[in-house]
Amino acid sequence: MPRLALSSGSRGRRLNEGAPRREGAGAAGGAPTSGVPAALRALGVRPSRRLGQNFLIDPRVAERIAALVLDPREPVIEIGPGLGALTTLLAASGREFTAVELDLRLAEALEMRLAPWLSARVVRGDILEQRAEDLVGGPATVVANLPYSITTPALEWIVTQGARVKRAVLMVQREYAQRLSAAPGGKEHGSITVFMQLHAEVRVLFRVSPGAFHPRPEVDSVVLEVVPRPYPGTTAEERASVERLARAGMGTRRKTLANALGRALEIDGATARAWLDGAGVDPGRRGETLTVEEWIALARREPGKSKPE
Repeated sequence: MPRLALSSGSRGRRLNEGAPRREGAGAAGGAPTSGVPAALRALGVRPSRRLGQNFLIDPRVAERIAALVLDPREPVIEIGPGLGALTTLLAASGREFTAVELDLRLAEALEMRLAPWLSARVVRGDILEQRAEDLVGGPATVVANLPYSITTPALEWIVTQGARVKRAVLMVQREYAQRLSAAPGGKEHGSITVFMQLHAEVRVLFRVSPGAFHPRPEVDSVVLEVVPRPYPGTTAEERASVERLARAGMGTRRKTLANALGRALEIDGATARAWLDGAGVDPGRRGETLTVEEWIALARREPGKSKPE
């Protein structure tokens, strides 16, 4: 079940296209159901390994995820619902429910399944082209299975929807989840780590084994809870500056911060070193060794930007 890559270029791929489809709810995936392959054949849908399409076939996993949305009145947005085993569990309470599905064949089948619930609907399209306020009437939980290649765009979308998204319950690749909480200095620590620390609290809820999916992926997955919140004491402008600087500073891991940031900002070496020294950061360090607090300090002293009163 491949998923994600952080870079501005990753937004070019449609978010719902190739989203891993999973139907079920237990922790590790025991005896799977056999209806998913037949249902896909009937719709003329062939899972794409290139796109990372893996459909959930263990119903216990879907039940466990659905149980995380406790309030039966709580609005839900589901991204890439696929065949809809999780979809029907979430919609059955009668809550306001919107499923966003790019694949026309899957969307048509979902519309039929959701017909009994008047508060549920399917929006055909790419979630990245939607606004949460157009999908639901109040603060909602987002639920999704995310392939590796588009996990970052999905997270970016979630945290930029403001108060309309209060939390998200997401299935992601286990290795990707480790990147979100990696400590500075390790190989897993990157710009996505800094991004999530700036914008949300992330908690791993449980693991899902490869046997819970069709086709069977080669890696484990985990279910995450993501609660959007801005990093305490920062402004939106500061967070945007940190994101930009972190991407530049960690874009080439063999470069020192002075070289990487100097080149990205088109400033001379002396100015870059003075800037880093002034923020309390050794110019010879590598970007992946910085904490989010150090990135914030750099953003607040960035050359050419006015300093706060």
